[in-house]
Amino acid sequence: MEPITAAEALVDVDTLGGFFVLAIGPVEGADPSWRPLGEFAGDVLDARIDAIAEQLGATRRVAGSLLGLSVSARVTGLVLGAAALHGLVPRLHDRLHWRPWAGGPAPLWLGEPEALAPDDGLGATAAAEIDRTLAPVLGAIRAQASVSDQVLRGNVASSVGGALRMILTDRPATGARALEVARSVVGNPPWEGLGEFGPEPAHPTGVGFRRRTCCLFYQVPGGGTCADCVLAS
Repeated sequence: MEPITAAEALVDVDTLGGFFVLAIGPVEGADPSWRPLGEFAGDVLDARIDAIAEQLGATRRVAGSLLGLSVSARVTGLVLGAAALHGLVPRLHDRLHWRPWAGGPAPLWLGEPEALAPDDGLGATAAAEIDRTLAPVLGAIRAQASVSDQVLRGNVASSVGGALRMILTDRPATGARALEVARSVVGNPPWEGLGEFGPEPAHPTGVGFRRRTCCLFYQVPGGGTCADCVLAS
């Protein structure tokens, strides 16, 4: 039996829906509206932050944090999904593209999917690729919306927890590897110490996650704390 390719793995991950969705196609003839994710900065980033702030009635700092959380969920979903379902880590950091959107999960496209060699182990390789892929975007959000590194890194850790529970719900047979990879990701720098997994009998998966920072959603008018928030009782 031939080993599964990165493209086949990501097509399967796409079937999970939501934050796991990914457009895949050849680079030649690609829609010119797609832009490298690492270039999500400057005026286009400011415009997106301003739109979120206006929509929520929140500050740019809060809007930047929530945008960072959303983008982090997209990237961690793809990496964790491929690692958990098929034991491979897709190369995203220099190939993933985005295009302007009005709301919901950011649309992402990848041309010529390729798997990375997991020389340091599946979990460590996944952690490193998530970091490399998100670093430019989160760095721009930090600079343009005055969001701290601690909050932005905590958002990534939180998105790993969220992705894990969605995978466990939809593909319970992958549970052991999914949990192992997720624990490894949040146990590696730069997310080490920013959250931990534990039993949560009230959740259908039985798995809980508690972060040690806050995404600032409680500062949105009418908002509150998320289930995994350090401020949650």
